[in-house]
Amino acid sequence: MAAVAIGFVAFAFWPALFGGGSLLSADIVATAPPFDSYQPDGFSLENGPGDPINIHSHWAALADDVRSGDVGWWNPDLAGGQPTMKGGLPIFDLPYLVTPAWFAPGVVAAIRALVAIGLSAGFLRAVGLSRIAALAGGLAFGFSGFMVGWMNWPHSSVAALAPGLLWALERAIRDPRPWRAIPIGVVAALMVWSNFPSVLIYVVLGAAVYAAVRAVTEWRTRADTEMIAGQVVVAALAVGIAGLLAAPHLIGFSEYVDWADTSWRIGNPDDSSAGIAYLLSAVAPAIWGSDAVGPAWFGAGNWVEFNAYVGASVVVLAVVGLVAALRGPDRRRRSVAVALVAIAGLGVLIAYVGGPLGVALGDLTGPRGGLMTRAKVLWSLGIALGAGFGVERLVADAGSNERTTLRREVVISAAILGVAATVLVPSLWQWFDIARRDGVLRETVAASTAPILAFAATVGLVVARVRGRISGPAIGWSLVTVIGFELLSFTMPVPTIVDRAERLQATPAHDEVRALLGPGERLAGEGRTFFPSTTQLFDIADARGQLLKAPGYQALLGAVDPAMLTRAGGGTATYPNIARGTDPTSPVWDVLGVGAWAQFPDSIPYGTRDEPALAPDDADPAVQPLVGRTAVPEGGLRAVLVRVVPLVGGFIDVAVTTDDGTTVERRWVEPADLGVMGFAVLGEHLRVGSSVTVEITAPNATLLVAIDEQGDVPVGTVAGDDELELVRVGDVILFDRPVEPVRLVDAAIVQPDPVLAAAEISRRAADDVAVVDRALGLPTESESTSRLEVISIEDTTDRVTVQVDTDRDALLVVSRAFYPGWTATVDGERADVVVAEGAFLGVPIGPGLHEVELRFRPRHLRLSLISLLGGLTLVVVLAAHARRDTDVRSSRPPAG
Repeated sequence: MAAVAIGFVAFAFWPALFGGGSLLSADIVATAPPFDSYQPDGFSLENGPGDPINIHSHWAALADDVRSGDVGWWNPDLAGGQPTMKGGLPIFDLPYLVTPAWFAPGVVAAIRALVAIGLSAGFLRAVGLSRIAALAGGLAFGFSGFMVGWMNWPHSSVAALAPGLLWALERAIRDPRPWRAIPIGVVAALMVWSNFPSVLIYVVLGAAVYAAVRAVTEWRTRADTEMIAGQVVVAALAVGIAGLLAAPHLIGFSEYVDWADTSWRIGNPDDSSAGIAYLLSAVAPAIWGSDAVGPAWFGAGNWVEFNAYVGASVVVLAVVGLVAALRGPDRRRRSVAVALVAIAGLGVLIAYVGGPLGVALGDLTGPRGGLMTRAKVLWSLGIALGAGFGVERLVADAGSNERTTLRREVVISAAILGVAATVLVPSLWQWFDIARRDGVLRETVAASTAPILAFAATVGLVVARVRGRISGPAIGWSLVTVIGFELLSFTMPVPTIVDRAERLQATPAHDEVRALLGPGERLAGEGRTFFPSTTQLFDIADARGQLLKAPGYQALLGAVDPAMLTRAGGGTATYPNIARGTDPTSPVWDVLGVGAWAQFPDSIPYGTRDEPALAPDDADPAVQPLVGRTAVPEGGLRAVLVRVVPLVGGFIDVAVTTDDGTTVERRWVEPADLGVMGFAVLGEHLRVGSSVTVEITAPNATLLVAIDEQGDVPVGTVAGDDELELVRVGDVILFDRPVEPVRLVDAAIVQPDPVLAAAEISRRAADDVAVVDRALGLPTESESTSRLEVISIEDTTDRVTVQVDTDRDALLVVSRAFYPGWTATVDGERADVVVAEGAFLGVPIGPGLHEVELRFRPRHLRLSLISLLGGLTLVVVLAAHARRDTDVRSSRPPAG
């Protein structure tokens, strides 16, 4: 059975494991947009689904730090920095430590699926099912829509362990010896460390329902007070083990959530269930579209959150199996079936029905728990395990009497399925109207071919078994094949396989950014010119990053542009999207330590613009070259500007000739790009007033360019008359930005409110004053005669050491995020740490020459170590008790 399961997993993930790709866009090369073959080599715009890249990059960077010995408690790579262990420590991500980063995601996904299959099969074997039935149930859960949709997310790390929790509970309920608490506690702790609380809470809710149903049945069957006492003891010990082993993460996570700005989650709608219309996807994964097969998702929400897929064959088998178990004579199996029905029902109620009861249950995850649809893990688990019961029933010996009973059970199952289908008829009509309106009806039906075939095959096999036309072993393996065929037809297209040539790699632009940034400095810029979660793999700190941030940090970003944290502005509350044309000279970027600023290669570089003159006519550069002339402005030349009128999408070639020679840029022009276009030039060093010639050609008639009466192109300019320095054009527009991530100030304004503090920072003209959260006795205006010198900076992951010299009381401001656990010493003596600039570290110091050291250590580190030691000790003691118990039992003479 194990060999078959491994074979299915290997077949599902063979491209990731053996073909050189990896799952779910985990490795995305830094490549160009759709027309990259016409762009210069090394174009640094990074494409690909953001969330999988974020998850992959976090573990890849952490593993690299561990191997190099540079790992610390603090990770400064994104935003102002975060605790290294904020993401927990999912056991499934350990392969990152021993495999190359490009290979790890495929290995992780395969191991996670195999564990889900194995634990599901183990549970089903524990409740008395045969190997073939256990394998069928394991495959059904391991390749369910929840597991595959969240394949490289922490959601599936929690879910993969869920059947293991049921397995451990089943063993403890039936044989409540103290050491039975070990697997319960360890599995629960592993789920906590997997770091997705809402899925964890739903799984624990389902496990509690299972334990309650099964315990009541055992009490009624045996009426043994000693057994009840044993179950209570096991439960207490399991809670103790889980609590002690998980406490380090629970403490750290609660501290992290209290520190971070999660106000946007509290505003989520009360009822975030998907609606019963999306239960149609239980048997047809692409019926509302999908991210892998068929049309693009055209329902509400998104495919990953809303799909209910378990497979048509699995649904049929689950109904047959659970009906048979509920009608059967075995009380224990009947109670397991009741528990599985309750678990699946809870999942449907919370994730798809909602309403007052569903919302009340969904509220168990708290105001920051996210969408209720994550409760579908219970639906997937209950139905998949129920399918194992269906295979078991069909595999069992089928004499004439048994076939009669089976026939009745099949008729009842068909009636239940018919009622469910009838309930979903209005939803089907709703889907039909939307699919027809969007023109995707035929494509959607075509994408449902595999489920239709699987449903037909399952029904045919069931009918054949009822009629005695097929043997038990034959139908068992046939059903495993059908389940595998159906689910693999859905699983295999989901991973986005990246070719070997496209593995994530640094471009020359990344190298230049790395060279520009000094200690404590960060990168920022427009959109995804560089994607923060990939730049961290190249030792580039970024001021953005898709992760939770402190309220003060969010307020600073919002002070530049409130839209960057909204979907309307192309971002989210966790991933800011800096719009084209954002001012890179804002004092907010000084506070955030931004030392390099990137713009899209087709953006107009920041600077003083002299617009091209309005012209009375236009001409087609595909007919003949069009030429315009201008001169280098004061401050040097950053770009030339021309007016265009696109006819259709196409390419344009622009040659700019200066005293340095000629550069040529090929640009794709969209039909909507009406107006002024800019072409960047490395010309800040050019002599003011020297000649600039622009020649425009096009391979096809794609646009018109404005010309004057003489047929010349009016040319505008962008001048570099500010503190920025343009250092790269072509693949990306890159500025070197002067910044002091560590600085001394002798004046401070007290403003504890993060939003008001950010507003104060955004409008100040100089950085000689800091905003702090409490009074420090400093004046509100700086003295021009002050001596404030930062002599040296040593910046490592957990520690910042600064030598300073000042002639008066001052404040050292360090651009590291203020977080519980940062401590400071001045010349070895403990010093206060205050919130400076709304979100960063500030240390008050007196006059003189000083060495200031800031160090981060988790506040709960000692308590965490004690807790872990206590949990491991309890496990060892109980394991020793189990060994003695086993020895005693084996030494007893056989009865009779």
